[in-house]
Amino acid sequence: MSAGSRLVLSVLSWAASIPVLNVLLGGLERRRVLTLTGPMVALVAGALLLWAGLIYWRQVPATRSIARRITYFIAYLTVMALLGLIGVWAAFWATVAIHGL
Repeated sequence: MSAGSRLVLSVLSWAASIPVLNVLLGGLERRRVLTLTGPMVALVAGALLLWAGLIYWRQVPATRSIARRITYFIAYLTVMALLGLIGVWAAFWATVAIHGL
């Protein structure tokens, strides 16, 4: 498997985990197994950010040129921000589809 396809799969799995985590944690909260407080949400958000950082560290190719490395970083941040927004949008609609408004 090429480096580019590994990067794409890693990023897409990260984006797909956002609605999955939302549905799972929301279901646990509805059954009163877990309460979603500020620290719990911050922990999940921190785990997602850590995962995104690990994807960048392991999958984005290293270059000798600092300008190219900065370009890769900006492109990565832009794509991850857009996919994060899409993941949150999908999480909202998955929650609406399962539990209603």
